[in-house]
Amino acid sequence: MENEQGPESAETSSRAGASPAGAAGERTPPASTVQIVDHALLVLKAIAEADRPRGVRELSRDLEISKSSTQRILASLERVGLAVMDENSRKYVIGPAALTLAWRHAANSDLVTAASEATARIAAATGETACVSAVVDGRRVTVYEVESSQPLRLITGVGRPYSLFSGATGRVLLSMLPEAHLDHLVREHVSATGATDAVEIVDRVAAARDRGYAFSRGEWIMGGCGVAVPIATQGTVTAALSIYGPEARLADQRMAELVPTLQAAAAQIAIRWRQPV
Repeated sequence: MENEQGPESAETSSRAGASPAGAAGERTPPASTVQIVDHALLVLKAIAEADRPRGVRELSRDLEISKSSTQRILASLERVGLAVMDENSRKYVIGPAALTLAWRHAANSDLVTAASEATARIAAATGETACVSAVVDGRRVTVYEVESSQPLRLITGVGRPYSLFSGATGRVLLSMLPEAHLDHLVREHVSATGATDAVEIVDRVAAARDRGYAFSRGEWIMGGCGVAVPIATQGTVTAALSIYGPEARLADQRMAELVPTLQAAAAQIAIRWRQPV
């Protein structure tokens, strides 16, 4: 029979400075956290970030959480609408209640409030999709987007995670991180992908830092181009402003011409972000 700590005992152990002891084979969270909450958040993130439905067994294996705990967590998430189970496959996807959480974040985010006007202005002035992105859990995520009005356009999708190691926005965001954090992410990327170009990655990030902008061409989608500039870092949030469009409209010269416009808009966003109205 599984011996899982309840929230109260886990919290007491954490306050005492000891990591709560999990069941055999289970992932042990760091001190000062509550084990069952950590596990529930891991399961929620796993199904939210997956590109396919996830089953109890594979979630249990991948997250190193016991199968019975995983099953109970999924049942709780399903009860509040954060997970949905397909009756045929018996696998889970993110539920509709997650949309409310995303909407509330966008409505209450100081960054989104500060960026919305300038981002819309950039989209109108350039004719391309304009985005504000941030580093979230080691990935780049679009937190605000104004789509191009052109019939042929690129869209990143608010809330969708992308690799920090592909595209202009990723390089700019990496260039704003503390050196220790950057080194950690590069090591993780090399270990996970088998890449052998760690030095080249660091050099390209350094170049983006020195220039104050980055270009990309066909890195995360064929025929797509991007220009990105840094906004600022506030607390744990690091943000960048970008435009995306097809290479037919974003030749190198055109992207270079747009850099000052983007930098001016990013500076305005940073000022408003630091002093939210």
